[in-house]
Amino acid sequence: MNVTPREPLAVVDGYLGAMAARDTAGARSYLADADFEYISPIANYHSADEFTENMGGAAAILHNVGVAHRFAEDGVVCHVLDVTVNMTGYQTQRVVQLAQVRDGRIIRLEVIFDASEFNRMIGAGAES
Repeated sequence: MNVTPREPLAVVDGYLGAMAARDTAGARSYLADADFEYISPIANYHSADEFTENMGGAAAILHNVGVAHRFAEDGVVCHVLDVTVNMTGYQTQRVVQLAQVRDGRIIRLEVIFDASEFNRMIGAGAES
């Protein structure tokens, strides 16, 4: 059977849809089994399984993901997102996600956002 690889934009849109639905198993199906990398201001992972296991906490506070802009070129997909989370009330933040797709799977995710609110919340509970 000859299977045509999915287009990079469709792959990343599928991943984002699964994450927005809090479906971490579905999101995992879009990620490469080997040579996966995730980079953000608050976490780095080099395993898709470890990444999706740890994303359960983030999925719990995720309220909505809106796409402001998106474009793709040569296997790199960029989404500019408005992400609403429930941390200390509902807050919407602009987030940029760069995804690299190879052979129909995401091999690299880089998520860029202002993590100061998250860091302040986490730091507030830390012992001095």
